[in-house]
Amino acid sequence: MRPVGEDPRAWARPAELVDLSGLPPRVAQEMVEVAAAIDAADRARQEGDRAEAERLLHGAVTSEIDPYRQLAEERLGGLLSEDGRTEEAVALWLRAVEGPDPALRQAVTVLLGYYAFTDAGFLVNADPATALALLPHAGSGFGRVGAAVYEASAHRRLGAGPAVRRRLLALDAVRYGDGELAARIEAVPVPDEEGFPRRRAEWASGAQLGGCRWSVAGHPGAVSALAVGPVAVGGRAVAVSGGNEGTVRLWDLATGEPVGEPMAGHTGPVHAVAAAELDGRAVAVSAGTDGTVQVWDLTTRRPLHPPLTGHTDWVTAVATATVQGRPVAVTGGDDQSVRVWDLATGKPVGKPLRAGAGSGADRGRLATMTTTVLDRRPVALTADFAGAVRVWDLAKGRQLRQPIATGARSVQALAALAVDGRPAVAVGGSAGTTTLWDLATGRRLGERLVARRDWPQTVAAVHTGAGAAVVTADESGMARLWDPAAGRQLAQAFAGPHGGAQSLAATVVDGRPVVLVGTSDGRVHRWDPDVKGRSVGDPLPGHGDDVSAAAVIEVDGTALVLSTARDGSARLWDLATGAAAGTPFDDLREPVEALTTAVVEGRPVVVTVEPLRKEARRWHPADGSRAGAPLLHYSSVGAVATAVLDGRALAVTGDTAGLVRIWDLATGEVLHGPLAGHQEGVTAVATAVVDGRPVAVTADEETVRVWDLASGTPVGEPIALPDAAPSRDAEDADEDDEDDDPYGPEVTAMATAVVDGRPVVAVGREDGLVLVWDLTTRAPVGAPLRVADDSLDAMTVAPVAGRAALVTGDRDGTVRAWDLAALTPIGPDLVLPLPVGALAAAPQGRLVVGFGWEIAVFRLVEAADASAGAPADA
Repeated sequence: MRPVGEDPRAWARPAELVDLSGLPPRVAQEMVEVAAAIDAADRARQEGDRAEAERLLHGAVTSEIDPYRQLAEERLGGLLSEDGRTEEAVALWLRAVEGPDPALRQAVTVLLGYYAFTDAGFLVNADPATALALLPHAGSGFGRVGAAVYEASAHRRLGAGPAVRRRLLALDAVRYGDGELAARIEAVPVPDEEGFPRRRAEWASGAQLGGCRWSVAGHPGAVSALAVGPVAVGGRAVAVSGGNEGTVRLWDLATGEPVGEPMAGHTGPVHAVAAAELDGRAVAVSAGTDGTVQVWDLTTRRPLHPPLTGHTDWVTAVATATVQGRPVAVTGGDDQSVRVWDLATGKPVGKPLRAGAGSGADRGRLATMTTTVLDRRPVALTADFAGAVRVWDLAKGRQLRQPIATGARSVQALAALAVDGRPAVAVGGSAGTTTLWDLATGRRLGERLVARRDWPQTVAAVHTGAGAAVVTADESGMARLWDPAAGRQLAQAFAGPHGGAQSLAATVVDGRPVVLVGTSDGRVHRWDPDVKGRSVGDPLPGHGDDVSAAAVIEVDGTALVLSTARDGSARLWDLATGAAAGTPFDDLREPVEALTTAVVEGRPVVVTVEPLRKEARRWHPADGSRAGAPLLHYSSVGAVATAVLDGRALAVTGDTAGLVRIWDLATGEVLHGPLAGHQEGVTAVATAVVDGRPVAVTADEETVRVWDLASGTPVGEPIALPDAAPSRDAEDADEDDEDDDPYGPEVTAMATAVVDGRPVVAVGREDGLVLVWDLTTRAPVGAPLRVADDSLDAMTVAPVAGRAALVTGDRDGTVRAWDLAALTPIGPDLVLPLPVGALAAAPQGRLVVGFGWEIAVFRLVEAADASAGAPADA
């Protein structure tokens, strides 16, 4: 109860009374009026008069009296969120979370994390800057999956329309295993709804899940170096990046927005950057292939000194430290020297430090560097291309202890940290492992931190609430957070949808670790890892590299998806549910380049082709056993397809020597061939029926040829493929800049179909064109079809809306459907977060898509089905 009558007290905040008699009359009067309005709004809401409650609270939120304004914002936000007006509620809560009452701040934080990321309409329609700012509030609780879904494909949704945003979010919800959230997202109405039929995700794997808070493009080349500024610039915390094009750039750490213009002073790629504080100013140090060291004032973005010279070769490593009370830069590189520079004056400090003489061209060439404090002394840690880590006393200018022989062929990166209270260094090696070493004893600590592939590892160290952690990243684009003491992975994020990780930096913001990842496509990504290591959602595991091929096959009455990837893995999935259905074969020595399926003597069989192998192999998918001896060739096999002739299952192969063979799949015997005619390697094979007889269709860079499967003889004249089509920028190209390649673009995919009773072949090329011919007349069907702005990597034929459709997938991550009769688009594009590497048609209007490392199954949705929201039943 509030005080009544003449009591001069009023509520200053919940459960606290203050004496109003000492306040200015206007302030005291407004305090009483606002408190009374909030009370009246509460009563109106309890009595069911929501309109009156909203009216009263709208008046209260304009008050300048805190914490009543904060309380009114919390109350009004709750009222609006219950009416589905989440965006308005979030705007109010974002103000309330900055208010003076700590209990209200905590309560509003919980509301932000829950309502924002469980409301499907907010996810689809929210302003990206607002939603990204809310992500830290969803670290736990019911909104955690929604926040992860929002992060997953944030890079792909930038600039996309609402319909595309909705479909990407729904796909990402499915990738996280939350079909209920996906259905609610699909049901959100959006303006300018795209046409039908469109595809809806039924299930998907989640091998590359784990998103970044922001992802921004800036450098035209790779981001080769990253650092985090120790002090603010213009009131903003900043990240510093160096690029292969020779510039240094600043980024707002909170939003990812660029800060000022790029700093240009190097004449070659920047290989290393570091940040420091100098007399209260933020400065950065950069170095690279021009052999100079630049010191930048990050406020003015101008050099503090002329370029620091002394190195005689590339400078590959930069760090900063404080030596005897003065800030210094420490640099090293290919001239095998370590140099120390006074940041204030730009002058050298002492003589260059050099390792002892040794044998081998790589001895002493510095690959990377970091600084730390060891036994209360500032030291530099350097690693060379021979795998040795050295410790340098920066005050005395000498090497400490014997070098640590890490055993790595070369070292990619170093990070200093404490492990169980002992000074240590994390060493990112060139073979997919990161190792930890005790700096006092030179001995290795704990287990190796092992990546999925043997790519060179870049590393960083960051403090979490539970102590120091190690961050690793590599060319896969996956960043991982590790507990160094236990050797256990805590979290991971995928930061490389278009390029591998080249550089890392880490810091702590509001007590939480923040990781920056620079990738080879010129982007900088911010990842806020969940250090508690809890899984988000229930994603299906999958491959560890790009999916290279996919097919659908029936095993024991169940339709299965078979997928293979460039890491040599193969998986079987239940087509309807995505449940794992076994590993069809596990002794692949090379990635599968292509695969096809057949039924041989009543049993399903898979035929695979691996690059560089001079054979095609047959498998029983049910148990992974061999279905006979390999189909041996004299050259590497490039393509394979299957057909049925007089009840016999056949395979057609094409090799890099341009030869075609027709095989009996039951016996493994060559029925016809090698068939000569191609002048280049055969890159695509398909089968069809022309004039009532089964044929094989094969392609190289110059021609498409047709072969009678029964006799092995050519059918008709070869179809000549045209040269490369002019690019869209051809008008701006230099006339003297001609392509000397005498051959046309490579054929990357081929498919056959029957259109209006006519057999046709569609040939997809690496220039993004598809050319269609009538196989009976050899006449082209329409003009060449531009299906991709980048390389066309996958193609299949599937029925869409009762018409034969060509379905294409490209490196940009877009799947499109084309009417093969009219050569016009059917329905809206299917936009995916990663490049499309495989497509396969499946029963009941389904489509299997391999994108990045993942597999997804989509189902066609007609206009009549759209209102249902959820995917159709299997």
